[in-house]
Amino acid sequence: MNLEVSMMRFFSHSPKTLLNHRRSAMPFRQLLGFLLMVILITLISPLVHGVVMVDQGSPKALPPGHPLIGPNSPAVNPTPDWRRMALTQKLMDQNRTQFKKEIKLAPLGLLTIQNQDQLKIMDTWAEQNLHTICGYDSINGQNPLYTALDMAFRPEAWMYRNFIFVETVPIRERLMKLVQGKAAKKRLLEQGTVSPAFLAEPAVQSLLNRLSSNAILNSALAQLYQADSTFQNLSSSLRIVPPPPPQTSGMWHEPLELAPNTGSMAAKALPQLAKLKPIAGYTRSQSLQVVLGMAELVNGWRANKASQANAGIARLTAVLPDINPAAYPPPLKRHVEYWYDYFSDGTIVGVILYFLSLTFFLIAAVGGVPAMRRPAMIFFTMAVLTQAAFMGTRWWLAGRIPIQNEFESVLGSAFVGCVIGWLLELWKKNSLFGMAMSFVGFLAMTACFVVPFVLGDHIGANIGKVDGVLNTYWLYIHVNVIISSYALIAASFCMGMTYLGTKLFYHLHPVSSPAHSMALAGAGSGGGSGSMGGGGTNGENDVSALELARRKFLLQLDSANIVILQMAFWFLGTGIILGAVWADYSWGRPWEWDPKETFSLLTWIIFLIIVHLRFVTPKYRPDWTAWLSVFGFAAMMFNWIGVNFFLVGLHSYAS
Repeated sequence: MNLEVSMMRFFSHSPKTLLNHRRSAMPFRQLLGFLLMVILITLISPLVHGVVMVDQGSPKALPPGHPLIGPNSPAVNPTPDWRRMALTQKLMDQNRTQFKKEIKLAPLGLLTIQNQDQLKIMDTWAEQNLHTICGYDSINGQNPLYTALDMAFRPEAWMYRNFIFVETVPIRERLMKLVQGKAAKKRLLEQGTVSPAFLAEPAVQSLLNRLSSNAILNSALAQLYQADSTFQNLSSSLRIVPPPPPQTSGMWHEPLELAPNTGSMAAKALPQLAKLKPIAGYTRSQSLQVVLGMAELVNGWRANKASQANAGIARLTAVLPDINPAAYPPPLKRHVEYWYDYFSDGTIVGVILYFLSLTFFLIAAVGGVPAMRRPAMIFFTMAVLTQAAFMGTRWWLAGRIPIQNEFESVLGSAFVGCVIGWLLELWKKNSLFGMAMSFVGFLAMTACFVVPFVLGDHIGANIGKVDGVLNTYWLYIHVNVIISSYALIAASFCMGMTYLGTKLFYHLHPVSSPAHSMALAGAGSGGGSGSMGGGGTNGENDVSALELARRKFLLQLDSANIVILQMAFWFLGTGIILGAVWADYSWGRPWEWDPKETFSLLTWIIFLIIVHLRFVTPKYRPDWTAWLSVFGFAAMMFNWIGVNFFLVGLHSYAS
């Protein structure tokens, strides 16, 4: 019963309520006594406890060994809320080392939670929420699930730590004016993290409200507000109880919502729930196990008792999947999701396999070692099959075709292009198509793997639902054709760069130098039919054969490039037409000169010029084709990246 009372007290207060607790009017005597107590504590606290209050972002002023000192530089707010400081200090001073060693989170991480109308395992929930809050999936290398639950169960211990990420430098510079000390200002500018308590300060709130009138900063402010709101609502987002049978879909519930189902015990122990009605479909036994399990987990976590928290985890993992097996994802699907996340959505494996195939194809084609084509083809085949397996897994987990955001379109483009390249390589057996498409696969996989670490943006890697207008069959047709053209354009860029690089190498390293040519000429004229003459003739033949081989290789590069360019031209043009059909179907108009539509048309015109220049520039056709394939790739990348993220439109991710 005490567990339930404690649990109710915890879940009835959000982190912001903890900061604003008891700010209502107090009688004069109580107020005077409170002020005297604050003055007394202020005078004797440094002598008794050695507590040093520091500025936002100045943890170096804390005593050595203080738990706030760490890589993330958590700090104490310059104007602390003394009414909550005792509990906050107690939780902050806890030594959690042993608790971290003994807590068993693996079973809990495989439980399902409903978050943003999407079912996912709790490991995924933790990583996604931490990424929203601090821009990374982990803090100080800790288990993401441990950190997210610690924020939810012990929010007081996180109130004065700097972990909420401020993305934009102009906002950091304005916030610096409210921070004292050079070290604190420098830390805020360089690390860009603030504490929830700092954001709750009236002066900070006033500043952010004034900045909201700046249209340029709206997106960054929205990100900051979302980060803070996500932290504030972590404790109320634990919807881990599936809907009651026979429902197979619908809203999931927080454990405490089942307390009224436990009967009279809940009414006596938790009078705050007296107005709530029991939820039909859950048995009293199930409800009691869920409520007690969550209470044990929360109270054990806050009391730093791993055994008690583990008992709660055991209760929850035993009862939750059996409440409604029809609505609960099966163990296989939950384990597959775990490993899918573990391998970074398959990007790590893809980077390795495509890099190996690209290396061997380069040795075979450019290095002139045909024997390397066989291992290159093996790795290329493995890469394509592995990517197909991961994309099929994503399709299964998301319940939709995975081509509906930036991350999925990049991988989808690479996959379609690599399949086309694999077929062309199987047909032509020249290592050039395999080289070009391995480059496309390697580039796409590397970008998707690196972007979250470089830009702090998953670009849609998190599996989620999409708007209804994106669930039409015209979308799948249009997007698949467009992303196929993008992959072909990238492959053409690889061909063009290889052609230009190879021709430059041949120019810098000619087959015969002037001195060598004179020696060959002298040997040929002085010996008649003797051995010297024969040697000269053989030398000339060797030079001619090498020059012929070089010309043949450049011709092969140009021929392969024009094949890919023509395919890209027709795919892109067809995709634009299909996009107009989709737009008319979805929005009632086929064309509106949206930035994406406009630049797609411009990109197609560039490739129209490339194809037709083959007929009007007979002397330097290969050179023009190679250079324009590079320019066409630059136009495509601006259309895909620049327009999507920096220009506002129906197709963009900018705001």
